[in-house]
Amino acid sequence: MDFLEKLKETITSVLPVALVVLILNFTIAPIGDHLVPFLAGTVFLVIGLALFLTGTDVGMTPIGEKLGSVLAGSRSLWFILATGLVIGFAVTFAEPDVSVLASQVHSINSAVNPRILILFIAVGLGLFVDTGLLRVLKQVPLRYTFLLFYGVILVSTCFIGQNMASISFDASGSTTGPLASPFILAIGLGVASSAKTKEDSSFGLTGVASMGPIIAVAVMALLASMGSSGVEEGAPAGLNPEELGRETLFGAASNMAKQTAIGFAPLVAIILVLQFTVMHFPKIRFRKIVMGIIYAFVGIVIFLTGVEYGFKDVGKILGDLISARYPHAVFLLISLVFGAIVVLAEPAVWVLTKQVETVTAGIIKKKTVMMFLCIGVSVAVVLASARAIYNINYLWFIFAAVGTSLVLSFFCPPLFVGIAFDSGGVASGPMSTTFVLSFAMGASVSADMAFGVVGLIAMAPLVSVQILGIMFKVKQRRHLEKGAEYGAGTGSVGNGIPAAGGSASNETGGNA
Repeated sequence: MDFLEKLKETITSVLPVALVVLILNFTIAPIGDHLVPFLAGTVFLVIGLALFLTGTDVGMTPIGEKLGSVLAGSRSLWFILATGLVIGFAVTFAEPDVSVLASQVHSINSAVNPRILILFIAVGLGLFVDTGLLRVLKQVPLRYTFLLFYGVILVSTCFIGQNMASISFDASGSTTGPLASPFILAIGLGVASSAKTKEDSSFGLTGVASMGPIIAVAVMALLASMGSSGVEEGAPAGLNPEELGRETLFGAASNMAKQTAIGFAPLVAIILVLQFTVMHFPKIRFRKIVMGIIYAFVGIVIFLTGVEYGFKDVGKILGDLISARYPHAVFLLISLVFGAIVVLAEPAVWVLTKQVETVTAGIIKKKTVMMFLCIGVSVAVVLASARAIYNINYLWFIFAAVGTSLVLSFFCPPLFVGIAFDSGGVASGPMSTTFVLSFAMGASVSADMAFGVVGLIAMAPLVSVQILGIMFKVKQRRHLEKGAEYGAGTGSVGNGIPAAGGSASNETGGNA
């Protein structure tokens, strides 16, 4: 296990966030007694993220890929659907971000039962994991799948109002976090490779699955007749001194360990059942996988402890101080910086970018994907911050982001469409649901206006990564025209990456 290599990567990703907060602390926004917990939290983030990524490589990824191949080789459609539903349901309860969001929603509106909210989110994710698997097996073009269901989503948001719409998109972003995303990504890769589908189907399962919670929360709102009043208007968004700094390091660690263990339990039970029924890993290999799961568990507990103990309250303090003391332009500029660097500390982002580089045989570098993710997320955080301080209707942002991403999907190579929508699912993780959301809440004119930032972060890569895909396509076309050695005459450049002059399959990269 390459723990030291992972440690170097995580130091590189977390250090910029820590440096920016320290600069703000010693210049325009002192965080006072929260400085020491923040520094401790930073150390926890680095160690926890490194352990988690190491454990994911050894434990979660092999299981996901094996399960994907088993599902692809199964002749029973009911077995595939039942397994997909159970896995999607289980990983939702294993995802700490979902519990964090549910508790935050309940703190703003006590009428929303957090357990019922989590239940609807879990069912939505499970059903759309099935939808994504069927899409791969039946080779349905990804862009048409998104066009259909995002059309349903846009219509539903008109009936539930901007407050519940913002919560539904936040639910989508929080569901595909550091635990669920690596597992779902691996299943998607396993199904695509074993079912001998088009190679551009390797990505997209996470993107399809993330639509489920949006529709599920919308259905919950409609059934409960909550409408636009799902979150009370005008709830106070200022700081509550009694809530800040109340939890000790031991309290945060024990709470995170308990929540993660409760979430992990059903997933581990399912893995054991699958091992003795359909997967049948050799004993030595399975023992190694078990050790990887333990590493991932310990790592995510340490990571979440650092976020809860050192980052959550600091985000709210900074948002409150900067928005109250300085012009809005300063607050938006700092939001831009936070958006660009916080995505680097999201665990699932590192898993996805590595898989992109592996599947494309190094042609698409993970640094390039990461750069476009940073650009997209930084813009999203600025827009969310602007909404929080100017009281802008959330539906405007959603219609613009969804509409733009769907249009781009008809001009972007299919592989990049899958990567883009998967990126949306992984870009919003623990740092978004705690630090960034708290930062926005500290500056909001009302607490409910802060909701939606996680959803916008999840939508941003849909646009930015597809722009990367179109740029890649144009670059390939120019090389082909110059007669460069880029697979001229085949219409693709290895691993199913469509060249501009053709495609890796009969599903072309668009009409550009």
